[in-house]
Amino acid sequence: MKIILDIQQAVDTRKLSLQQWIIFILCFLVILADGIDTGVVGFIAPALLDDWGITKNDLRPVMSVALIGMAIGAIFAGILADKIGRKWVIIGSAFIFGVLTILTGTSNNTTEMVIYRFLTGLGLGAAMPNAATLVSEYMPAHRRAWMVNLLFCALPLGITIGGVLSAGLLSNHGWKMVLYIGGAIPVVVAVVSIFLLKESLHFLIKKQGQVEALEIVKNIQGKFIDAKLVPVTPLDADLNEKNTNPVGLVVGKFIVPSAMMWLCCFMSLLVFYVLTSWMPTLLKESGFTPEQFSLVTAVFPFGGVAGTILIGWFMSKYDVNKTITFAYFISAVLFVITGFLTQNIYLLALFIFLAGAGLVGAQSSLPSLAAIFYPAECRGVGVSWMHGLGRFGAIFGAFFGAYIFTFNLGMSGIFFVLAVPILISALALYLKGRYSTSNVTIPQTSKV
Repeated sequence: MKIILDIQQAVDTRKLSLQQWIIFILCFLVILADGIDTGVVGFIAPALLDDWGITKNDLRPVMSVALIGMAIGAIFAGILADKIGRKWVIIGSAFIFGVLTILTGTSNNTTEMVIYRFLTGLGLGAAMPNAATLVSEYMPAHRRAWMVNLLFCALPLGITIGGVLSAGLLSNHGWKMVLYIGGAIPVVVAVVSIFLLKESLHFLIKKQGQVEALEIVKNIQGKFIDAKLVPVTPLDADLNEKNTNPVGLVVGKFIVPSAMMWLCCFMSLLVFYVLTSWMPTLLKESGFTPEQFSLVTAVFPFGGVAGTILIGWFMSKYDVNKTITFAYFISAVLFVITGFLTQNIYLLALFIFLAGAGLVGAQSSLPSLAAIFYPAECRGVGVSWMHGLGRFGAIFGAFFGAYIFTFNLGMSGIFFVLAVPILISALALYLKGRYSTSNVTIPQTSKV
């Protein structure tokens, strides 16, 4: 008689198997390529202004249109993944945004580039959520949080690599070559993933793929298991039976803390995309060379890699909400200090790195905060809505960056201005923590 084994039992191992590492690395590379593509237009923006003789306002649609495509792509990706599987959505989206990034390099004007960037965004929006979900499904329970946290380090690391790539190519090979190489990376990852990436066990069981699923489990466990695989039994099945409306919970019982997290995510992404999109142009106008402004810009998301890891460690030891709130506050202070250091490239780079550690690290930790805060019956809606509404901050940030240039604030003034929305993010999380502690009972053991 075959034993009954749920999916989580099947993937729970003391040490990660080679199969699990392969899945993690491939998904990490997809998100890394996503990061390279996300930041690449910002890095080449100064070159576009010179080559095409256009203004910053002319470039605003190019900076923001991919973000609109990402929002749309993310919505439809979930539906598509349920029909054809996460593996093929990840592969297809990586291939699409890679090819379209290459085609962006053939653009002769802003109109062509806007079209290509919008289509690129559709692929980008589909890639990240499915890659993150696939990794979470294949990680052992005791390692899942840490591994997913490491996975999200790929995005700022990718932006950093994009900066280094730009620094090495812009002067000698031009902005087109930056796009060609940046687009080739996800195409190669997509091709390799066809052969090495495994489908979601959840999807295989849903589609009666027991044989294939058991073969994957054999590779994970290192031995054949005579079992019938079944979905994970919900820990709160009794709650699910009540048919509680998840949207009603998010905008009803949890509306105040939800609104605070939406505001926090909006303001955080606004600042992030202002800097990643416009910092190269700002530094160029301040007299820095292409190599200097590419590398200085790149240290901002690279700091985010260190910050994500460090903040993740503190979150495992201390109150989650207070940890992220404190990270935002420190980041705002660092932005103000950075505004006084714009004449010294070495101190400027150091404090931009530290500011990135605070801001990007805190932003990368928001999904974990939301997942801990919301009960299971509305967790999906709560987390996705925070991302969705926060994305409007990213779109607004790309436009806002061009707008603040019109005030001739200089580099110092712009850093002072950007400290304000970061402080708003810190205040929003502080209020969220106060409200949830006194007014909302959260059915989790973690402190939020």
